[in-house]
Amino acid sequence: MLTITSILGNIKKDPILNQKYEELFQKNLVENVIIQRSESEKVRMRKTSDKGTDIGFILPSRSRLKDRDVVFLDTAKMILVELSTELVAVLSLKISLSSSKYTGQNNNSDLINMAIKIGHTIGNLHRPLKLEENKIIFPIQSIDEIDLFQRLLSHLKDHVVINTDNIIFEPDQGFDIHEH
Repeated sequence: MLTITSILGNIKKDPILNQKYEELFQKNLVENVIIQRSESEKVRMRKTSDKGTDIGFILPSRSRLKDRDVVFLDTAKMILVELSTELVAVLSLKISLSSSKYTGQNNNSDLINMAIKIGHTIGNLHRPLKLEENKIIFPIQSIDEIDLFQRLLSHLKDHVVINTDNIIFEPDQGFDIHEH
């Protein structure tokens, strides 16, 4: 068993690690260990890579594994963490702050009210969030939850579209609260 005690970096953020990844990938020397987001904060766990390497994680407390983290590297192999995809709700706002329709004093208060209602609705369910442009993304447990959110936000149906997607979800820092 290979014991992992630290995270070496992330190929999405470190150009040197990314270059090493490209070199080893070309030689078929990259292995992936797939974890669920719910496992990303576990400091002790046992996994098997996609090439059969038995891995024991013993990480420092408060460690969090992220998609494409490098957890092992030598001349013969690189092992990366790969988060599995999960079902998410994608709440898209039909308006933007730069829209001329929403630049007046009264319309700013409409935007604030809408933001508070959306934040309250999602916040009551204790979901981690990711913000991208005019989208709020958060995990759901089943497609049926979309109906729930459409009912809860029905008064905003002219301003909000709710869809689903299956993605690697990593919450924004500060929005990674626990789920109920």
